[in-house]
Amino acid sequence: MTAELPAGAWRKVEALAAELGLVAPEVTPLAGGLANRALRLRDARQDLVLRIAGPEAAALGADCAAECAMQALAAGAGLAPAIVLARPQAGLLVTRHAPGRGLSREDLHEPRTLRRIGGWIAALHALPVPPGLPVVDFGARAAGYLATLAGRSPSARLDELARRLAARREALLPVTPVSGHHDLHHRNFIDTGKGLLVVDWEYAGPGDAAADLAACIGYHDLGPRETGFLLAGYGAQDAPLRARLATLGWIFDCLWFGWNAIADGAGLAPEPGLQDRLAARLLA
Repeated sequence: MTAELPAGAWRKVEALAAELGLVAPEVTPLAGGLANRALRLRDARQDLVLRIAGPEAAALGADCAAECAMQALAAGAGLAPAIVLARPQAGLLVTRHAPGRGLSREDLHEPRTLRRIGGWIAALHALPVPPGLPVVDFGARAAGYLATLAGRSPSARLDELARRLAARREALLPVTPVSGHHDLHHRNFIDTGKGLLVVDWEYAGPGDAAADLAACIGYHDLGPRETGFLLAGYGAQDAPLRARLATLGWIFDCLWFGWNAIADGAGLAPEPGLQDRLAARLLA
C-alpha cells in the first residue's frame, strides 16, 4: 500500500481490502469532493475505488442510502460504475474502477461533449424512480442552508437572499420527479471512450428534471448557445423548459452559495473568489 493515511484509517482500509479478497493492493488517493475521500485499491486481479464519506457530508445534505440506491440503478443502465460493496450507514462505498479520462471544464464548453452530456442526462431521467427515496428539492435545500447560516450569523444579505429564494420557489409549478444526480460537475464525469460514466451520487434521488440541467449549466457558466447544445442532446428545447431553467438556475446558485458557506465553516475551503461571484449573480 502506498497512500498516506492516518493509522486508524489504514486499519479500516486494510480490513476492507482483505474482506474484498485483495492481495497486497496498491492504494492510490483519487481526486474527490470536499466532503469525501476516494482511494483506488488495485491488485493483480481487481481494480476498485473506495469512497469514504467525511464527517461533514451529512450536514451538507449528502444521503449515503440514496447514493447507493441511485448509483446501483444508474450502473445497471451503464451510466455509472458498478457497485461492489455498499455500507451506507458507515459511509462506505466500493465500486469498480472506471478506466477513462475525466472531463475538464474546457470540455464542458465543447458542443459535441455538451450533446453527449445532454443525452446522458436524458438516459438517467428515463430510468424508473426507486421507491422510498426522499425527493431532492433544490429550493428546500437552498432554504435550509440559508437558515443555518442565518442562525449562526444573521445578516441583511442572507435575509435578502431568503426573500428572493422564497419568491422563486413560489413561482415554480410542481412537476413529477425523475431519477436525478443533482451534482453534474465536470469532475464527476468519466469518458471511457465508449460512453460517459458519472460518479459521486451522494446528492442523487428523485427530483425536478430541470435541476440536473440547471446544475450543469450553473457549474460551468454555460451561455445560451452552449445551453442549446446541452438541450439538443437532452432532446428538449421548448420555451417552458427554458423558463424553468432560468428560475432553477438562480435557485441552484443560491444552493451552491449556501453549500460553500457551510463547507467553509467546516474547514472545507471552496474555490477562491467563488462566493463573491455567486453573490454578485444572486443579488444582481
